[in-house]
Amino acid sequence: MARPKARTSAQQKAIRSAAPTQQKVLYTVHEGPQTDFMMSQAQEVLYGGAMGGGKSFALRAWGVTFCMVYPGAQIVLFRQKYRELEDTHIQRIQVEVPESVAMYSSGTHSLIFHNGSVFQFRYCERDEDVRTYFTAEFDAILFDEITEFTQYQYVNIITRCRSVKSWWPGRRIRAGGMPLGIGHEWVKNRWVDTAQSNEVWKAPISEGGLTRQFIPAKLSDNPTLMKTDPDYLEMLKALPAEEYRARALGDWNVSSDQFFTRWRDKIHVVEPFDVPIDWDHFICVDYGFNAPRAILWFARPANTQTAFFYREQYGKGVPLDEQIFLAWQSTNDSGVKPRAVVLDPSMFAKVNVKGDRVRPMADHWREKFPNVIAGDNSRIPGWRLMREMIDWGERPDGGVLIPPRLFVFRTCSNIARTLPLLIVDKTNLEDVNTKGEDHCGDAMRYGLRHAFEGGSRLGQGGKIYMTSKGIVVKAATR
Repeated sequence: MARPKARTSAQQKAIRSAAPTQQKVLYTVHEGPQTDFMMSQAQEVLYGGAMGGGKSFALRAWGVTFCMVYPGAQIVLFRQKYRELEDTHIQRIQVEVPESVAMYSSGTHSLIFHNGSVFQFRYCERDEDVRTYFTAEFDAILFDEITEFTQYQYVNIITRCRSVKSWWPGRRIRAGGMPLGIGHEWVKNRWVDTAQSNEVWKAPISEGGLTRQFIPAKLSDNPTLMKTDPDYLEMLKALPAEEYRARALGDWNVSSDQFFTRWRDKIHVVEPFDVPIDWDHFICVDYGFNAPRAILWFARPANTQTAFFYREQYGKGVPLDEQIFLAWQSTNDSGVKPRAVVLDPSMFAKVNVKGDRVRPMADHWREKFPNVIAGDNSRIPGWRLMREMIDWGERPDGGVLIPPRLFVFRTCSNIARTLPLLIVDKTNLEDVNTKGEDHCGDAMRYGLRHAFEGGSRLGQGGKIYMTSKGIVVKAATR
């Protein structure tokens, strides 16, 4: 009996019938950075800087060109929210690309080319949304407004850039974005600070080993906008100074969204010393398993209003009982007897997220630590106290006149790393954006509120002096 012939899909037929002569030039880009972006052979490219520089247009131009050059290509463009995709890309690309070349499918949110290529438009609003794409496979991946994404989202999504197609040119990951936003720091570290602008260089193996390139975007690179709206730059001058530098000039050395604006590594991060055992010691905990846990130790010099964070245990994937044992072991070895172990208040819950009754995590902690209490989760008062403790008085020459009340040992690298990266919540300027890496910050506000505004608070007294030989603590007599 004759073997039935395999059916050929409509996409396969389109791919086989496509010919180079069918390719058309649909996008005309400006000479300069836009052209450099289109022609770059680097695997990871950031076209980043000023608003109005033509970054979103360049991303669409690159994506459509890739789909036309490589019949049967599967590519995707990400923004954080679908509404942003609709407003920025989906409506415009239907005007820019004629139906003789591709048709937009509102059902799949994809631009389907007659040569079999598909240009998908997707969003990833939360870290957990990444799981939606774990089985996906794309020939190229694009991100618009990359600083609105977390590093976790980006690093996981780009692993889906892979192919077994014979024509595949290799990984092509393209991003556009402006300074500021929740991802400002990691984007800046990944592309801007590591090499000269426009230079192609190879990332270390620990970061994927791909070639990278940063192409700065300036408003002057978009003469079309400058011609049709010559007053646009003048209008941007109404922005606050830091935002103007970021939005209009594309300056990455800004931090107007930073929550703890008074944080200075040179002032708040200190070299470790032997913490006296007779100081008041505390442990504060923000629970995490899939997300990092933050278990922090801090001490208050006798009868002062100052805190020194001197030890941390940080990371994800550690079971609860092991977290507790490691914390107990470290505390026991040091000979310290904490006045309190202040836990994330959610750890006292007797019902889990599924509605099942469970043993509170706090009960597990009580098996090793006798003085376990629930932290106060009033966010605004907690952040306000931390801001007050981080603040410091400045001399006319820029030196320290009045020292801060909060210090962090250099060995507590995750506190020192994540605290200055926390940014303001756009809907509440007195709160932290919870999409950032706020685990250490949350643990700190639980502990500090208990030590300085709760059951362990003390009166004023005691002084901290910063001298050329280091920090001098002079406690008031009890």
